[in-house]
Amino acid sequence: MAFDLSNYEPVAVRLAKWLETHPGTRVLTEMLTAPGADVCVIKASIWVADELVATGHAEEVRGAGNVNRTSHVENCETSAIGRALANAGASGGSLESRPSREEMAKVNRYSGGDQPTQNGPRLATDKQKNMIRALAKSVGGLPPSNLDSLTSSQASRVIDDMKQQSAKRDDAGPEEPF
Repeated sequence: MAFDLSNYEPVAVRLAKWLETHPGTRVLTEMLTAPGADVCVIKASIWVADELVATGHAEEVRGAGNVNRTSHVENCETSAIGRALANAGASGGSLESRPSREEMAKVNRYSGGDQPTQNGPRLATDKQKNMIRALAKSVGGLPPSNLDSLTSSQASRVIDDMKQQSAKRDDAGPEEPF
């Protein structure tokens, strides 16, 4: 993905700016899906005094990305608030600045890319590298020589491939002892 998350404003920053310039604001959220569902849809409404200024909707899937493993409802609520703020005009002066940082991270998450950092793409985590080492050992091989330079998504693909190799090996039955 060819974008830098640091170019997008977090929802918390947008909300703080909005509240500072619009006294009497109320932000109301409503879950539109059943509580406990794997897919969460939330509607956020921005009210100033008794006037509805804007609404925004968001959808998140439980387990889609690190945050959504534990907090997909909270993440969805934040995204809905960010969308409502953008619809109210609190998103900067250009179309490129309309999405919040959280929305762009979601785009990145669903596109299978690595979330960019200020120093380039996110590298594989220690947990991913340890998993690759363990899987390589279990199939009697070595981890890739470029292990320390793999991006997070590349490491995920390597892990998936190694798990498939391991499963094929297990399906073949035990090796002959001779």
